[in-house]
Amino acid sequence: MNILRWVERHSLQVSAWEDPEAVDQVLRAIDTRLDGKQAAAWSRKRNRRILNVVMKHAVRRRILRANPLPKGKETAAVTKTTNAVDKRSLLNPEQAAAILDCIRRRPRGGKRLHAFFATLYYCGPRREEAVAMRVEDVTLPHPDAEDQWCELLFHTATPEVGK
Repeated sequence: MNILRWVERHSLQVSAWEDPEAVDQVLRAIDTRLDGKQAAAWSRKRNRRILNVVMKHAVRRRILRANPLPKGKETAAVTKTTNAVDKRSLLNPEQAAAILDCIRRRPRGGKRLHAFFATLYYCGPRREEAVAMRVEDVTLPHPDAEDQWCELLFHTATPEVGK
């Protein structure tokens, strides 16, 4: 019961959602970490999505007349994310060679797994594309050829769903 009283004392009244300034204050609060800095873009996006679901529920239950949260480009502009890869999190060639060597030395399936993971590392296909490759999809250079590059054809993918 103490928890419910605390929540009641520290929660906004429903009428506060009618005031645009109060809504802006809540949005600023959910976009801010406890140390006062701006939260990560994905955290802001997730928090706003959750708050939006709550507001839609309140509208359906006729607790609010309309969803007070801003719509459209204003919210999207605030929560831009990036898909950039941090290069520090990638394997360097020495690490990859050590891991592949460890895989190759496994007693059961090591050679097969080595070929699979080496293909993923050096060629960059998706896992389901590498699994779908067949012997006919690989063109190896002649052993005496000056250029030792091979050709891999990825023409299908066979995704598998686990349990």
